[in-house]
Amino acid sequence: MSAKLSVLDIGILKDMDATAIADHIKRKEFTPKEVLQCVKERIAKADPSINAIVAANYEVGKYNTDAVFSGVPLFIKDLIPVKGFPCRMGSRAVSNKIVRKSDPIVAQILSTGCYVIGKSATSEFGFLPASETLVHGDTKNPHHLAYSTGGSSGGAAALVAAGVVPIAHTMDGGGSTRIPASCCGLVGLKPTRGRHKNSPTKGLPIDIVTSGIVSRTVRDTANYFHAIDKFNKRSKLPPIDAISGPSKKRLKIAVFTQGPTGVDSHPEVIESTHQAAKACEDLGHEVSYIDNPYNENVLVDFLAYYALLAFLNNTFGKFTLGLSFDGKLIEPFSKDLAAYRGRLSKLSPGWRKRLQKQLVEEYDQLTDKYDVVLSPTLSSPVPKLGYFGTDVPIVAAVMRLNSYTVFTIVQNATGAPAISLPMGKCKNGLPIGAMFGA
Repeated sequence: MSAKLSVLDIGILKDMDATAIADHIKRKEFTPKEVLQCVKERIAKADPSINAIVAANYEVGKYNTDAVFSGVPLFIKDLIPVKGFPCRMGSRAVSNKIVRKSDPIVAQILSTGCYVIGKSATSEFGFLPASETLVHGDTKNPHHLAYSTGGSSGGAAALVAAGVVPIAHTMDGGGSTRIPASCCGLVGLKPTRGRHKNSPTKGLPIDIVTSGIVSRTVRDTANYFHAIDKFNKRSKLPPIDAISGPSKKRLKIAVFTQGPTGVDSHPEVIESTHQAAKACEDLGHEVSYIDNPYNENVLVDFLAYYALLAFLNNTFGKFTLGLSFDGKLIEPFSKDLAAYRGRLSKLSPGWRKRLQKQLVEEYDQLTDKYDVVLSPTLSSPVPKLGYFGTDVPIVAAVMRLNSYTVFTIVQNATGAPAISLPMGKCKNGLPIGAMFGA
């Protein structure tokens, strides 16, 4: 078996992005059935190796014929209920019963013109930055099948990176769009809080989760958010205009590669981030190198909140996930994280106030001074499968989390936007993402 996998050479779609495919459909150069047939042939070649699809229905569904992605098939991450598909949330504890009613956010996603053909793999309940579960097995990185896709939207990233589909739905509650985008060499934007109409954490102390997509082109990501913004007409946020090219505005950009504790990133990650900064400078932007501006408590504070989410999920699963929910089948990490809720709260007293107020103030001060904040998406190169596997003890997993996902969590806590762009490669050929926050 080859270590790298790509199916872009199969069928009529070549390396087209979603915008181009929809344009061909609108000009009647492709039919939606022909597009789906190509995708099915790519799935048959790719998925036995990457293991990214958890449920599927390969039929051309109804779609908005007057939208930017009209006729483009889409996978939705298996944390969102979609009518006609099961929603297991990456967990053996959740039934594989077919869902009768879609989550309200599905209508907004499909306003872009896509239709759903399947569900993509995730870590259990989206807690870990990988897609390796007891219910579905390991989802593998198309750039090298021995390595992680990142997560928790790993199935989505694997499908897009392999070339099966041009875009796929993601969710981001701590970096779960940007992390797999970085690991798989894709574009992954976590939008401003409120761009999507619905969030599973909307009624909780801090609304950290928002949907998005991973894509192979910036224009697909721009077109997606322009389209879903038109659907969300009651939003109090400024509208997202259509974007047809680069802006002439020059920006002030702050660059750092240290985590909140002052520990620097891996040398290859630092080099790639500095190359991204140099590219910005060459375009005429003003670049300043700074120390990490955030309080070192942010990592434990955010973990304390995640432990609360795990506790609520495990305790009230029968009410929120169905009466068939079986807490005995929850994976060890999710179970142990919930059990650590009390200890983490004692270790980090006042975490909620710091996340809700202090971190927001720090971020506002930073973005008052700079237009854009550039950092690595991840502090280290893509890990091998098993680094966040189902058998890793809780203490080891937490230590790995706090040295790996040290940059992405800030925008989830503050509600700010950030995008991971494929700006470099490691010596082993695996991608390195650079993250631009605003």
